[in-house]
Amino acid sequence: MAADPKAGHKASPTLTLVAMTLASSMILVDQTAVPLAVPDLIVDLGGQISEGPWILTANIIPLAALMVLGGRLGDLFGLRRIFTIGALLFVCSSALVGFSQDPLWAIAARAAQGTGAALMMPTSLAIVSTVFAGPARGRALGLLAGASAFFAACGPVLGGLLTSVDWRLVFLINVPLAIITLALTLKAVPSLAPDPNAPRRIDYAGAVTFALAMALAVFGLTQGANNSDWTQPTVIVSLAAAVALAVAFVVIELKVQNPLVEFKLFRHRDFLAANISQVLAGMVELGMGFLLPAYLLLVVGVDPEIAGLMLIPSTLPIILFGPLAGRAFDRMGGRVPLVVGFLVLAASGVALGFAAPTENFLDLIPGLVLQGIGLGIVLTVNDPTGLSAVPEDAQGQGAGMINTTEQMGGALGIAVLSSVLLTVYWNKIYSGLEKLGFPRPTQEELQQGREYILKVGQEGRDNVDPTGIIAKVDPYIVLYHGQAYEITFFVAGGLALVGAIVCFFLVQSRRPSEGEHISGRRWRWRFMGRRSGDSTTGTVA
Repeated sequence: MAADPKAGHKASPTLTLVAMTLASSMILVDQTAVPLAVPDLIVDLGGQISEGPWILTANIIPLAALMVLGGRLGDLFGLRRIFTIGALLFVCSSALVGFSQDPLWAIAARAAQGTGAALMMPTSLAIVSTVFAGPARGRALGLLAGASAFFAACGPVLGGLLTSVDWRLVFLINVPLAIITLALTLKAVPSLAPDPNAPRRIDYAGAVTFALAMALAVFGLTQGANNSDWTQPTVIVSLAAAVALAVAFVVIELKVQNPLVEFKLFRHRDFLAANISQVLAGMVELGMGFLLPAYLLLVVGVDPEIAGLMLIPSTLPIILFGPLAGRAFDRMGGRVPLVVGFLVLAASGVALGFAAPTENFLDLIPGLVLQGIGLGIVLTVNDPTGLSAVPEDAQGQGAGMINTTEQMGGALGIAVLSSVLLTVYWNKIYSGLEKLGFPRPTQEELQQGREYILKVGQEGRDNVDPTGIIAKVDPYIVLYHGQAYEITFFVAGGLALVGAIVCFFLVQSRRPSEGEHISGRRWRWRFMGRRSGDSTTGTVA
């Protein structure tokens, strides 16, 4: 694809890289900064505690379901055009979240935000890959990936600081950033023509089916956990429909001409392993990213801005160990680094589990550091392990699939780990209070408890004075939450252990080809710029 010679401005590769880096960073920061804003959002908008996970997953589900589709649309209608549409949708939906007046409004706007991000992310990578040529392309994509990973790691700190002023700023800060991105894009990015070789048929049915399956799975898990009743009809019907739609998705993908997910690629063992491990790593990464701030606010009792700073031990190692993991892959291939990384991640779940009941932040630090190291290794080595196993002309498609499975894992991780937490908590508080001689709480008292937990999540436990029945049971609320987090962190460690087993048995000990060196996390981004039928430039096709 070449620049349009009739474009009304002079293309600037440097400004193009700045614009696309800002866009990718903004999308990733949005995921890591939002968890600390969720309690304030729910309290301020008069919502229920059960709606909290949806503020995150409503964004992640369309991002996972539509990312490959976004790359295809860029091929068909032009990269800059689709990126601009996505950025406009992102800026408008960010403003709508910031000005939302009820939780449903915020959830719907977050879904629109995820849709805009799904159009922006693959096209931004393809734009950089097209504008830069030769060795400069690799350097540009490396800068894009490195800067985005760095700012994503800073997200919890930014989220805590902005939430301490006003939760709406966490979303409204995207507005000026997205406007700057749009202005730079219109000024610096050439008017890139559509790819004439791009497949004309688009798998809309697969995208919709996949999104609905994920949404129903998350809904069913959330409903069962929040009501402590897994036999209610809404839970059973939702989970059954999710399974049915997942089967329908597989059938659709096997029959359509240009599938969203090319299942034939799973014949390559390393690629299959990379996608399975990416789901598991995404579950731990975003699931724990949602739960750890809540633990710090409710059990440890710190302020939101302090909670963000306390998560630095888990985010900084991701940046530091990514390049080291890349060098390890260069020397020995994927099996050993992935197994070691998942074992470290499993150890972090165990360490955090033992620390959870102590209600002491210092006890958490070893587990947080181990979590950052494990994620830094796994999320770096996953990409080259999978992509080096598939044919060169399929690596753009493979990169899109790996990105999709990470986001899918994130949505499922938030739902699954939250379900474990709430199920354990409700079982413990019902049985525990009964043994202590307290009568079974009424629905009104349960609602008071939920409102208290939300208030604590908003301000930190040390800043909230419980009243009435809550004052009598407050020590037990904190105690049983600590015990529930203990089990949940152990489950997260168990997911990582499964990842280690999968990688040990599936990943082959292969080294990259001559001249291929892994620079760090999100190495897949160099391939997400590849276009349909083009082994040197291209998108997620």
